[in-house]
Amino acid sequence: MPNRIIQKIHSYVPIGMLVWLLSWFIPYYNQTERIILFAAFVVVPLALYTVFESANYKPVFFLNILVYLIPIGAVALAGSFLLSSGTFSGLLSIPWGLVTILISALSVILFVKSSKNLADVSKAIGFMYISIGGIWLVAHQYGFTLLGFQGQIMLLTVNHFHYAGFVTPVLFGFLHDAQHKRSLSSIIVVLGGIAPILIALGITYSAILEWLSVVVFALSLLLYSVLVFTYVIPKATGWTKGYHALSSGVIWITMALAITYGFGEWIGQSTISISTMILFHGWGNAVFFSFIGLLAWHATLMDKATAGIPFSRIHGKGKIGANVFANLAVLDQTPNKKPTGLIDDMQAYHSKIFNPKSLDDDIIRFYEHTDEYELQLTPYWSRTFQLPAKLYKRLSQWLEQMNFPLEAETSELKVKSVILPIQDVKDGRDNVRAWVRTYTKSKTAIYAALYSTHLSECTRYMNIAFPLPYSQMTSILSLQNDSEGTLVLTSWPSEVTSGDQGVYLVINQKAIRLPINETIAVWKDPESLEGNIEAKHHMWLFGMKFLTLEYRIYKKSERDN
Repeated sequence: MPNRIIQKIHSYVPIGMLVWLLSWFIPYYNQTERIILFAAFVVVPLALYTVFESANYKPVFFLNILVYLIPIGAVALAGSFLLSSGTFSGLLSIPWGLVTILISALSVILFVKSSKNLADVSKAIGFMYISIGGIWLVAHQYGFTLLGFQGQIMLLTVNHFHYAGFVTPVLFGFLHDAQHKRSLSSIIVVLGGIAPILIALGITYSAILEWLSVVVFALSLLLYSVLVFTYVIPKATGWTKGYHALSSGVIWITMALAITYGFGEWIGQSTISISTMILFHGWGNAVFFSFIGLLAWHATLMDKATAGIPFSRIHGKGKIGANVFANLAVLDQTPNKKPTGLIDDMQAYHSKIFNPKSLDDDIIRFYEHTDEYELQLTPYWSRTFQLPAKLYKRLSQWLEQMNFPLEAETSELKVKSVILPIQDVKDGRDNVRAWVRTYTKSKTAIYAALYSTHLSECTRYMNIAFPLPYSQMTSILSLQNDSEGTLVLTSWPSEVTSGDQGVYLVINQKAIRLPINETIAVWKDPESLEGNIEAKHHMWLFGMKFLTLEYRIYKKSERDN
């Protein structure tokens, strides 16, 4: 359940980005309002997802509320900015204000659960600061005055606490987590934690305090940049390296602008105009430092999580189809032992959460001798995904990969399957075999997959690769026991096993964790014929179930005609 909630928050990032980009067609927002909306629609969901996806403790109650409140708050805020300050505009800003208050409440949980972990303390400080931005936002939209301030300066304060206050301590926390020698990153965390509030106090009470606070904050950010370039980027790969370089490099420019502007305020002589600061400092920090920085650490966490997973080196070169492995010349023509099933020995998967002895013998027989069985398939697409499914079907039918049927085609389809030996040296994994499934009537492929296995931290995973054009998708499944002898294979992490399982897109051996998950339940009805079993294959996108495939699996020689 917690992981599904977090995946839903993850979905707000691409959806929010699309909505925010469309908002540029509305000419009534000023630049500061657009930057704040970028935080509401994109940056805040991305930060919450990145923090809690990797967290050991996931506060389900608060996350459940945020799942519903974040989109409501962001859309209402977009409407609020279209109105002049007043009662109605203020009312529309309240939902986003509540979002910031709830995030601030999460900071208390982070403090309690991780008070000895300075990295989590830093993230908690950021969570706390965003509520200040929420309070000032609601006050501005109502037209209230706070501490003698009103108008544009209040919106700039909102912006400050959504980025410098919220995102920066989160990034500092990720850096501290990644360091082995933490003395310098500890200094960054402390300075980054106190500087945003000191800057706000300086703006309110003292120009010299404001400038000195900006200098302290700038030093913490520049030190962060130095540590990222020194210790993080050399270990990063591919676009992760590029994300970090862009995010940590741009901060030298934005902080130079901030120091110059703050110095001008101190001496009472304008050096840089507010409009210039918003254009370069505001957008630079929002898009390049905050957004790209969060993507960089998300990619870093993915790289770390996938570093020990063996991925197939086999990918397609266009259309996949049933003959893909023959066309790619990866079939093993002289295997020492021809595989007969998806796995050789179910006992090899024994773990603290899975005991093969609790399974019916027919289930074990199916996985060890898959070539003895035929399948009948019934699809159930979720109503929300029925239109996208028709568009997806056009692509998958041409590609002949993951070519799932539409419910409208037929209620039941017969599927032919074959197990083929694969050359391990070309795949890169051990003991690889292919399972190719085709529709019996049309001869078109449903999918062509490469099955292997790997062991990680005393848990054996099923490692399945689906060739795609110039890439491949890999599903890592853990095996578990459910009630009454049911076998469950799932990509969902759990409190017991939060290891390698997941669905990954692999390009040039760099893996990206996709917002897709699947669970397959396999069981034997005691009253069914010997050899016959059933299965349900559930699939989720961003935590929302989009397809269920029901299988009837029976021995070829025992089918009841």
